[in-house]
Amino acid sequence: MKKSLYFILCFAFLNVLHAMDEEVIVTSSLGGATLAEIDSPIFVITGDDINYSGSTNLGDSIDYLLGVSSSGFGPGVGQPIIRGMGGTRVRILSNGKLVRDVSGLGSDHLNDVDLNDLQQIEVVRGPSSLLYSNGTMGGIINIVDQTIASEDFEGNDFNIGLERQTANMGTTGSFSYKGNVGGINLTYALKEVNFESHHVPSGAIIHEGSPEAETTLANSDLATFSQKFGLSVVDDSGYFGFSLGKIENTYGIAFHGEEEEEGGGEHEDERIQADTSSENVTIEGAATNLSGLDKLSYFFQANDYSFTEGHVELHHGEEEGEEEEEHGPTTFTNESLELGMKLDIGNQDGGNRQNVTINVSQEDVAIIGEETFMKPVDSQMLSLGYFICRELDVVDLDFGVRLDQVNRDGAIGNTLHDISESDLSTALTMGWDLANDVGLSLGISSVARAPSELELFMNGTHLAAARVEIGNVNLESERSNNIDFSVNYENDGYFINASVYSNAVDNYIYLIDTGNKNAKNLPITNYRQADADFNGYEIEIGRSFATDNGEVQISYGRDEVVGTFGSGGNVPRITPIKNVYRFALENENVTYDVKVIDVQKEDDIGFGESLTNGYTMVDFDIRRSIAIGSDEELVLSVFGRNLMDEKARNHTSYVKNEVPLAGRNFGIKLNFNF
Repeated sequence: MKKSLYFILCFAFLNVLHAMDEEVIVTSSLGGATLAEIDSPIFVITGDDINYSGSTNLGDSIDYLLGVSSSGFGPGVGQPIIRGMGGTRVRILSNGKLVRDVSGLGSDHLNDVDLNDLQQIEVVRGPSSLLYSNGTMGGIINIVDQTIASEDFEGNDFNIGLERQTANMGTTGSFSYKGNVGGINLTYALKEVNFESHHVPSGAIIHEGSPEAETTLANSDLATFSQKFGLSVVDDSGYFGFSLGKIENTYGIAFHGEEEEEGGGEHEDERIQADTSSENVTIEGAATNLSGLDKLSYFFQANDYSFTEGHVELHHGEEEGEEEEEHGPTTFTNESLELGMKLDIGNQDGGNRQNVTINVSQEDVAIIGEETFMKPVDSQMLSLGYFICRELDVVDLDFGVRLDQVNRDGAIGNTLHDISESDLSTALTMGWDLANDVGLSLGISSVARAPSELELFMNGTHLAAARVEIGNVNLESERSNNIDFSVNYENDGYFINASVYSNAVDNYIYLIDTGNKNAKNLPITNYRQADADFNGYEIEIGRSFATDNGEVQISYGRDEVVGTFGSGGNVPRITPIKNVYRFALENENVTYDVKVIDVQKEDDIGFGESLTNGYTMVDFDIRRSIAIGSDEELVLSVFGRNLMDEKARNHTSYVKNEVPLAGRNFGIKLNFNF
């Protein structure tokens, strides 16, 4: 009865809906074009939808999008997956620059991104993301802010935000400023998040094959402190800017594999904690009106990132009370330098964009401490790209070609290895605007990815995944040969967006269980390669219309991807079928948004996997803007997640049984803009 009541209350306000159309122009920073001019599959999530919604991790903030999902490891960790591909096959960018953390070295490592005070998030699905310079075979997620402003700010804008959530008793505070002082654009933003361990439905946690009655997932707490500062100078010849960003996270690892030692005793309590720290310095700018060039853009970035995982065991004695014993920590580090340039050739505003890109980077990754399962790896990368867009009378053409040179120096045991890969990738997209408001696009691409440090040089026990992983220095580059066809229709408020794709991946890299165990009773797994096929589709149908109460949009979407090996069998941890029902109402001051996300049971499983039951998430967001003065505004946001308190788990997660998704959560957020 309670669950039904929550459902009814959530949908009650929909009785006021009826409607009309209004065109909203959204521009992608990736290519500088409006979405109407972009033929490849791309989403743009506005800054308001992120800034005024509940705080969460990157994957969970976008997993309602078709073709996009998340591999969770607790509330702080949500690594994005696009069209069945995750890890280093999906590139996470910040203002077009690669985020260099250590998320690729462990499923329990978060993506080190600052989601405070954003302008927008851009998601490009599939290998067609190559057309945006930093693209790869899975896709890209670009987080855009205005820390380094390329245009002068007008006036001064302040924002103060406060947030409260119920599932984790969480509190969040934020502050941001943008303004122009004496001709210098200044930005500053900070955010502090404190979440306790979160609520889960009773029986949702399964450990050693049996459900547990706990309603709180131990060690699922999260604390984050982030700040970023930027300045820039803009004139008729371009702009020049500088930024400094810092992020610190402390969070519990909700599940961690343990080696079974002979004669070892049991610990009553154990705290496994991750502490991350990153500092990022960026210099960037652009010069216009150069001889032979429309614009020269450039950047230099230095990044210093560390991730430390430590164990704290709590022993209880009759006389001594409680004692803490800390095991030796393991520290993952990534120190990197990157230099990039983009040369825009010709008239970029005339529908004939053309540019050349050059990126050079140095990245040193190391693991130090008790759980040292990979020796230090030094990587040098060089990328040269050429990209062109032509708007012809009959068809729009987008073409990109990129040469990547990757050198990695590492070791397995006492044997040193110097591995070099040179890969050429190409992508072509053709778009047609037909009569009757129909648009078609066809994308063809062949995109390569060099093996990652982990896949090459891993050699030891990975406790977060509860297994032994052995890398393979003989791995070759993966190559995605993809064809993607999309159709878009919009007329009189009705719309249909559909994409179908076939992605044949040569030398797909995956982990396979050998069937053997080590002396500590953990399974031994190896990195192997085999040809694999990923076939899928995304389709969304809906209608937007107007009523006396505002603009209304109702839609239904569905996505599916099937991953199989050429020799037979399913690719492990593939994303299940997802249905998304969405109802939204927007007027001058109030926005209502209800999403029903129905994830189906996944029983097309790979070797050693178990099936995962489906679930239905009912979420809502209500946002109201209240004018206080001529320039002051209070934005009140109320949100709810998993209103039905569903037992839900990610099939793509290595710890789906032990770390289910959070239970019912309500939240309120206040933002004061002045």
